[in-house]
Amino acid sequence: MQAGSLDRRITIRRKTYTSSDTGEPTEAWANIALRRAASMWPFKGSEGFSSPEKTAYEQVEFRVRYSADVAALSPLDQVINPALSEDEAANPAYVIPERSTYDVLGVLEIGRRQGLRIITQRRSDVTT
Repeated sequence: MQAGSLDRRITIRRKTYTSSDTGEPTEAWANIALRRAASMWPFKGSEGFSSPEKTAYEQVEFRVRYSADVAALSPLDQVINPALSEDEAANPAYVIPERSTYDVLGVLEIGRRQGLRIITQRRSDVTT
């Protein structure tokens, strides 16, 4: 995998659950990789109607160098492009713009531990 093709920085994070002061489970996000070098390859988009909504999907493939933590990604994980800064990642109240959040669909190995293809989907719901 050539370094010149890894022209983007992404953040990869995993959904976790913590307990609030009252003991109620609360959704939280843990960063797996904060500013990982990656390339981005859009490859599929679709649009359709479901009930009163117009829904659009965009599938994007991110390619990164191989690492065991990224190879274990699951549909509970997300990719954020462009990457969060260290200050944004440290602030749990920071709201990430919807346009930059991609849900992980799957991970495929490139070669023999040379790299990983992270297949993601960004869903945009627009009420009509």
